Amino acid sequence: TISIISLSLSLSLAASLCYQEYSEVVQNREILLPLPPLPQVLLHPHTLPPSPRLSISACSTTLWQDLPGVRKSPELEELNEDESLFQVRFEVVTSEASYCRSLDIVVENFVMSKQLNVILSSQDKNWLFSRLNDVRAISHSFLSQLEEAVENDIMRFTVCDTIIKHCPRFKNVYVPYLTNQSYQDKTYQRLMEESHEFRRVVEKLERNPVCQRLPLRSFLILPFQRITRLKLLVQNIVKRTAPKTKDEAQAIKAMKLLEKMIQDSNESISQMKNIESLVTLNAKVDFECRTLPLISQSRRLVREGPVTELRDFSLKDREEERNVYMHLFNDYLLVSLRKEGGRFTVIDHAPVSELRVENCKFKLHSLQKNLFHLHMPQKALLLRTDTQANKLRWISALSRPYPEIDFSAVQGMCTSCFKRNCRVKVNILMLI
Repeated sequence: TISIISLSLSLSLAASLCYQEYSEVVQNREILLPLPPLPQVLLHPHTLPPSPRLSISACSTTLWQDLPGVRKSPELEELNEDESLFQVRFEVVTSEASYCRSLDIVVENFVMSKQLNVILSSQDKNWLFSRLNDVRAISHSFLSQLEEAVENDIMRFTVCDTIIKHCPRFKNVYVPYLTNQSYQDKTYQRLMEESHEFRRVVEKLERNPVCQRLPLRSFLILPFQRITRLKLLVQNIVKRTAPKTKDEAQAIKAMKLLEKMIQDSNESISQMKNIESLVTLNAKVDFECRTLPLISQSRRLVREGPVTELRDFSLKDREEERNVYMHLFNDYLLVSLRKEGGRFTVIDHAPVSELRVENCKFKLHSLQKNLFHLHMPQKALLLRTDTQANKLRWISALSRPYPEIDFSAVQGMCTSCFKRNCRVKVNILMLI
């Protein structure tokens, strides 16, 4: 039928563009000119086939209202809803088609490259490409159902019900992928700097016309861009949908599910960074006092920095003070002496719940200012900061309650994390 053919023509344009270029075309759609045909992605026999709905090689507009099946429909004049609403819904479909094409390229050209598979260790490949195959599979499934919805009723199709249906699967692949981002970036940087063969092969693969002169890195960040873009599109749908309707309720539900998934990803990323910082610190500290196991999934760093401890109130001799370094976590405080090579010797530690801090508003001997008292279980410290602002920040940080964080809902697995700077190997919880 005319509507299905026009849809295929329109989606073929979106699918001919890499997702990195798609938004630029959308922004300039008023001056959109016919584009030359682009090279087709050569798929291996055992991989996902291209969508049959995207198989027509032609260029057409991506505006919903300009589709022949829409222009010629008698329902257009009777449509009560804003045409821009359908355009935003249609953009969810066309942008997903472009996104799927880019995922096809990165998987077929890079992930499945025999040359890269020879060079990369299994761990490096896992960190570099994470779950791109899974992201690609769910995106193709999502696109297929979006296209089906449009073809079934091009005049009254919706997309938020399809988004709601796919959100659980999105969460299963996107949260681990986004969490892995820091490892992905570090692995890429390390391989580019240390492996001449890796750099040579990647640059060769990037010259493949199918990549349209786009670097590997631009493909690796696509899932980050897509999930944010999808949330913004749904927000626009909510704004344009008639209030107190079933469609509005669906749009709001889809928006909240996407926002929750992004929030979960941010929390997982934050947790991973906290564990990384604890692993790094753990390799740099020695305990002069009772040892405290530092690496904990619920521990996060609140504040750190140097302060001066005044060891004698008379202050007649500058040697009666010493520089100490404090690491304040949500559950514990470490007081350390800084050593050469960025190391620390912990001289005392205490639970945050047992700390008490007092501001010193007076000046001792008119020479000292920015002072505060820190009361620990076994002793009290008189501390000085370099500025009044720093003193107030420390007092505020030490005065706050820091409840335990429950990460029990986050699924983790133990993986080996290599710290090249300190040449130690530790096991940390990491989402893969």
